[in-house]
Amino acid sequence: MKKRIFVAITVVALLLCLAASVLAASTIKLVLNGKEFKTAVSPKVVNKKALALVRGIAEPLGATVTWDDKNKTLLIEAKEMEAQKTQMLRLEEALTPKDPLTAAKTWAEGVKTRNGAMQYVVMSSNLRKEFYIQFMEANWSTGVSSPWIESYKVTEKYKVDKKMYRFEVEFTYTDSTKEKFFSKEYITVNKIEDNWLLSSIEKIEAKGEITKVTLEEDKKVKSIFVQDKTGERGSYDQASVIIDHRTRIFKGYTDRELRASDLHEGAKVEVAFTDEPRIMIYPVSAPAKTIRMMETEDNTVVYRNTQYDFSFSLPDSWKDYMLVLDKWEGYSLKEGENGKIVETGPILSLRHPEWTAKNPRQDIPIMVFTLTQWGLLQQEKFHIGAAPMGPSELGRNNKYVFALPARYNYAFPTGYEEVESILRSNPLKTD
Repeated sequence: MKKRIFVAITVVALLLCLAASVLAASTIKLVLNGKEFKTAVSPKVVNKKALALVRGIAEPLGATVTWDDKNKTLLIEAKEMEAQKTQMLRLEEALTPKDPLTAAKTWAEGVKTRNGAMQYVVMSSNLRKEFYIQFMEANWSTGVSSPWIESYKVTEKYKVDKKMYRFEVEFTYTDSTKEKFFSKEYITVNKIEDNWLLSSIEKIEAKGEITKVTLEEDKKVKSIFVQDKTGERGSYDQASVIIDHRTRIFKGYTDRELRASDLHEGAKVEVAFTDEPRIMIYPVSAPAKTIRMMETEDNTVVYRNTQYDFSFSLPDSWKDYMLVLDKWEGYSLKEGENGKIVETGPILSLRHPEWTAKNPRQDIPIMVFTLTQWGLLQQEKFHIGAAPMGPSELGRNNKYVFALPARYNYAFPTGYEEVESILRSNPLKTD
């Protein structure tokens, strides 16, 4: 059905080109499904006869044609047929996974079998928009017949929280010579309503060790040069990786973001490039979409609290952290009880090892509430401090809620940016 629609669009475009070659008038625009469609010859119309001719061919093939006289634009909408929508809906119902690992394996099987529909049904709505045209134009058959994927391996690498997982998918390719080579992709799977769907795909095209860091005049990192000395086939063994505003740098498999200044010679990285055209001279040069610094992954420091059953992940630079104990106080909001303390609880602050009284650094304060206390706070039965907004939740288990104080970094002490980066990675996990 999609091929039929694509044929219809092609016929209409060719028809307009034909009209352009025999009619002499003002140039018009051709807009196909909201996007301007470029033809080899600029389409032109003299009167409504050309429009009627286009309609006569397009509409029986499932497209609608309208004329925008103000903008001199011919609008063509090629919509899916109802039968096609029903077929896709049934396929979604049959294949949509109910657990994250199944979602990852379904997508991998779709890649292996070159089945675009199988990949599509386990994608989130945003990812579907990104791949739809690509799948449709390939008639839902992805990849190439040679080399082909012989096998794949799916490994869970990181659990962001109960609704988000990251998997590593390694594909093994072969061809008629029986030589093997490999590729790697990281996929993130999210729970959306009752289903598990892919929200992002990172295809690793370069990996290895940073051998050179190039700086701009203002000392910002402009690019890195990456070399892979393992000899494995499947990714570029040398690449000039450009760093720009789109590049996101992560610690290992996690969502913990790093700065470009964290990139250094000797670091092991894995790189996914943007989709834009790249300079294909050897070695390849292209902007990075994501860079993962892999050598830091095993150096995570974890604070575990058995009293309240939670853990908190910290960078390796915090390995000699200190724990500072304090308490929060909740003041009544009842009339006549202004200033009366009605609730209290602990604050556990993780302190950077370089903190001193003379040169203090930003702490990571974790407030602990019982479920009852948190409920009363949300109902505005009491307030904490003078801040107009209350604490923000970091996580919870079946007994406690863990929260970050409002305006905890109001003075912007040294290290507050690093703490913000740590908090963005969802470091608190409950047991």
